[in-house]
Amino acid sequence: MTDKQKAIKNVMDFLRDKNKKLLLVRGYDNDAKVRVVISCLNKEFDKGIIRTSSMSDISDHINRAFGKNLLTNTVKSTTNYSLGKMTVNINSYVTHTAANPRGNESTFALFYPVQLVLDNPKRYNNFLNHLNNSKSSKIILITTNEWSIREWDIENYVDEVFFYSVENDNPEIMSNLRNNGAIL
Repeated sequence: MTDKQKAIKNVMDFLRDKNKKLLLVRGYDNDAKVRVVISCLNKEFDKGIIRTSSMSDISDHINRAFGKNLLTNTVKSTTNYSLGKMTVNINSYVTHTAANPRGNESTFALFYPVQLVLDNPKRYNNFLNHLNNSKSSKIILITTNEWSIREWDIENYVDEVFFYSVENDNPEIMSNLRNNGAIL
């Protein structure tokens, strides 16, 4: 089984488990994490919310991960977007407004990227409030810059943590991270 197949199985098992609501997806290949999570969500949901720390970067992140322009260069929180068969609203969890949807039982909430809030106590507490206030049936958090995160307290608030290893599928990224001293 490839690393990607293991990741798909793990995410799909989480999405189908009625007793779990919050998943943290860790790992070093950001594009691979985004591709697998969004592809799995597309199999299970028609509607969802993508909560991001950077409205100006989110379309680049998703478009790069899939290698095609799925989203317009500029996304607005007042617009719904087609992503696969899903309709998604994209908004910021950093600059929270009253208009940001909280979801419902038939939606997912994807928080990406989340590393900026994990090491910042004030932002972190606000972030935990966003998670607690979400009404979506499934919530997935995806990290980036994994090697720079110092505080992993978030693992105490999720139902499951999945580390998406790309040791076999993308050994180049692992070699580069080791050679640059980012990981051991």
